[in-house]
Amino acid sequence: MYLKIWILFLCFFSLSHCKYNGESNLNPIVKNGMIDLSNIHFDNQTSIPLSGDWEFHWNRFVTPVSIQSPIQSTVLTNTLAPDNEKEYLGIGKRWKDIHFGKGYATYQVKLILPETSNKNIFAVRFFQTGGAAMRVFVNGKESLTLGKVGIDKTSMEPTRSSGILIIPNPTNVVNLMVHISNFHHDDGSFWYAPKFGLYKNIQNNFIKQLALDTLLSGALFFMAFYHFVLFFFRRTKKLILFFGLFSITTALHSLSLNGDVLYYLIPSISYRIAFSLSLIFYLAMPFYLYFLSELFPSQFSKPILRVFSTICFLLYLFVILAPTELGSQTTFIGLVFSILGLVYSAICLFRSALKKEALSIILFLIQVFLLFSAINDTLYLYGIFQYALILKYSYLSTVLFQSLLLASFFTKTFIKNETLKNELSALNESLEQTVILRTKDYKEAKQNAEEANKWKDKFISLVAHDLRSPLSTVYSALMLTNDADTTEEDKKHIFKQVYTILENAMSTVEHLLNLNRFQIDKGQIRLNLSNNFINERLTQVIESFIFDLQKKSLVIENSIPDTAQVYADSSILLEILRNLVANAIKFSHPQGKIQFSFSETTDTSIIAITDRGTGISTEQQKLLFNEPMSLPGTKGEKGFGIGLKLCFELMRLHNGNIQVESESDQGSSFLLEFPRKKSNQY
Repeated sequence: MYLKIWILFLCFFSLSHCKYNGESNLNPIVKNGMIDLSNIHFDNQTSIPLSGDWEFHWNRFVTPVSIQSPIQSTVLTNTLAPDNEKEYLGIGKRWKDIHFGKGYATYQVKLILPETSNKNIFAVRFFQTGGAAMRVFVNGKESLTLGKVGIDKTSMEPTRSSGILIIPNPTNVVNLMVHISNFHHDDGSFWYAPKFGLYKNIQNNFIKQLALDTLLSGALFFMAFYHFVLFFFRRTKKLILFFGLFSITTALHSLSLNGDVLYYLIPSISYRIAFSLSLIFYLAMPFYLYFLSELFPSQFSKPILRVFSTICFLLYLFVILAPTELGSQTTFIGLVFSILGLVYSAICLFRSALKKEALSIILFLIQVFLLFSAINDTLYLYGIFQYALILKYSYLSTVLFQSLLLASFFTKTFIKNETLKNELSALNESLEQTVILRTKDYKEAKQNAEEANKWKDKFISLVAHDLRSPLSTVYSALMLTNDADTTEEDKKHIFKQVYTILENAMSTVEHLLNLNRFQIDKGQIRLNLSNNFINERLTQVIESFIFDLQKKSLVIENSIPDTAQVYADSSILLEILRNLVANAIKFSHPQGKIQFSFSETTDTSIIAITDRGTGISTEQQKLLFNEPMSLPGTKGEKGFGIGLKLCFELMRLHNGNIQVESESDQGSSFLLEFPRKKSNQY
């Protein structure tokens, strides 16, 4: 509850902070190339944005003239062009709205300062303007250069850095002229209004912003590094990797937003690299969505994520490969897709919150905060809102909060693992005591002889059990031959099937009654292990039940590859399959389906036999392989109740296992787990 309150407070603080740092409606603005600051008390005012309509000359670099007095300044302004021929353009107004996106121009403004201005040191802060370069003149004297201006693409050098122009002890009239050129960005203009104020205030604000942006980028880089290291040790947790990738992309984007930090760190960095980093946010949203989808997989659509991420990656690939003036044309598309991704994730998190899934409410609030930050920055970029850029700070708050949530998630997992570890240790101790007790029992002298007799009894019962099914099938088939509606062709087919069933039954009897395979002294059977093609054995078994399958109109669905093998005794494998197939037929509903499938692990080969019949209750499953159990089939079929218990014993002879997965009225699935043949076995 407290965490939710803090998140809401952070959202409110961030938005109120933006408005506080934005332009006040009480500040004067430039009108017709002039701004009157004579009544401003600069000691109490941090800075004044020089926004408004500057004098504008398209595709012309006006030659600056040195100015020494206010009278000369007035004369210069009037001699550039008659008032009725002058053109004015607002700061932030895009060139392509009135001319072309690329080109060069001159901006000029006259500042009217207080009479006491010559006693102070003033400064003007110019912000980075996309792919532009600028040269600034104060009263006709060149005072600041950012990049290299030119009249075409080859003669100019763009930059993304800002600059501070110092104006010491000015007169009460100051003329600012800016030559600006842009041929490396599709959306050229004088993007952001410069800020005018006392040098100490401008410098302090610049240092504070530089320190804050450096701290922001450093924190994001640290979080990315931390999650990459964490993923190295927990590679099964993909959400850690996606969160690390989201952190690194936001860190690079944050670093590029303030060109000063980037150029301080890498002074020789090319504009193309700096420009590519500024649009790397195209990749942040796909990583972020995949991170959320790992937390809430049921709410996020995999196809939508794949399409969205593919578009974003192709968009950024175009930015990297294409010229910057073409790559810049994707900016609006990238912003739209990023906002759409935030809207989609907010909707998915809202659905999760309605279902009260863990962490969903907190993440939804964070997502809403991030969405409003992205909308704010988009509107600011296109000059609709005149508040501050807050998305980069939203990145940090988002990453920090989500890191806390991940830390909480992994802490709970760690505690759970510790609890399970303690329970496992206690269970191991109990098992060790059980093993000791059972070992003593197994050392009794008469054990081997008793086991031998038990095995003989079991196999004699198995003979009766396995003969009953084929004889019953033969009886049913012969009854069909006496039916007047049975054609001669059908009778031939029935006799052929009867012959096959009897042949399989004789083979079964031969194997089961071969008592020489018993080791009387050990109470075990000598296994003739070999690789068996599963489908060959299954075909034999299914043929012996062909009439039973037809009586219930059952469908066989076999997805086992023809190359699939298990390492087992072939005759015993037949017995196990015969018992399980008989049970599947017995408990299947008419017109049902019996499925066969196969899978492998490093150590085992697994055959699955699945029906959609009556199923087995939880209580019955506990006794299924331990005690004889006979239940009637869906058509009243009867049995001896020993088949599954014998299958369990036969699987143990192979050092394998048999498991059941079942629910009442939902069908059953029996899994036969055979150890795979080792390389040193012959």
